[in-house]
Amino acid sequence: MSDPNAAQFRSGLAYGLVAYLWWGMVPLYFAALAKFGVPAWEILAHRIAWSLPIMFLLTMLAAGWSDVFRVLRSRKLVLTLLGSALFLALNWLIYIYATVTGRVVDASLGYYILPLVNAAFATVYLKERLRPAHYPALALVLVGVAIPCVAVGYLPWIAVALPITFGVYGLMRKQAPVESMTGLTIETLLMLPVSLGFLIYLSVRGENHMSANDWGLNALIAFSGIVTVVPLLTYTLSLRRLPLLAVSFIQFLSPTAQMLIAIFWLGEKHRLTPENIAAFACVWAAIGIFIVDAVLQVRQKRRRDPLRGSPAMTVTPKFGVLPSAVPRR
Repeated sequence: MSDPNAAQFRSGLAYGLVAYLWWGMVPLYFAALAKFGVPAWEILAHRIAWSLPIMFLLTMLAAGWSDVFRVLRSRKLVLTLLGSALFLALNWLIYIYATVTGRVVDASLGYYILPLVNAAFATVYLKERLRPAHYPALALVLVGVAIPCVAVGYLPWIAVALPITFGVYGLMRKQAPVESMTGLTIETLLMLPVSLGFLIYLSVRGENHMSANDWGLNALIAFSGIVTVVPLLTYTLSLRRLPLLAVSFIQFLSPTAQMLIAIFWLGEKHRLTPENIAAFACVWAAIGIFIVDAVLQVRQKRRRDPLRGSPAMTVTPKFGVLPSAVPRR
């Protein structure tokens, strides 16, 4: 274990926090567009179209084009990114639909389920191993998800579709040997033709909300590029620096923020029911178990090797977050 591993973990954690807190605030943006009558399909097309110029600029300034051309010359990588782009676009569409139709609580429930999906993918496909404390934590998450589902008598389809589509996307990107910025640029490029075609179709029919009549709305729509790129880029940067299991626990920030925004700002106060409160309690208890387990690992390492200084946190592909035997420099 080495200090570069510790730095990788810290940077991955920082990127993850930015991504999930940003995503937690996104319902406010989509709700603002919904007030102007912009439908989910059009919002999706605009966010793809306005994301690409930003990705091109970032690629030109930071990464350069050589890696983009390398990936584009590989049929296997292009097909992999095409697949991940399809799952990403589907996830975006479902989430936008949930927001503009007043179902943010269902969406937040779906993202509480996401760790279970990630854990299944991590153990089956990536051979990552759960620590003993993770089992009761995941069991509590399952109980928290089950409580409102049992109370309402069915599992809302949005709550099922969102974690599955995003879980598959994360798995595909985790396994693809493509840098974060390069991958996002190519994914957006692959989604662009359909998006532009749809926007042109709307313009011909006079249904495109981006026109010369309302520059305030135009600016709001164009901002979808920033709204899209910032969290997705930081998420993929985090994904390549942290084990998938560690990322799955950080993601609780996003649905919690979404739930609070839905209840206190978007008029979904009727969703603050006893079963939802019980679900929150289970989820946060699971997060507490995970955090306490990580702290205990550090303390155990210090007791075993008190002369080596504070152990750095590192990342391994099988065990997730472990204390390093090498002190920080």
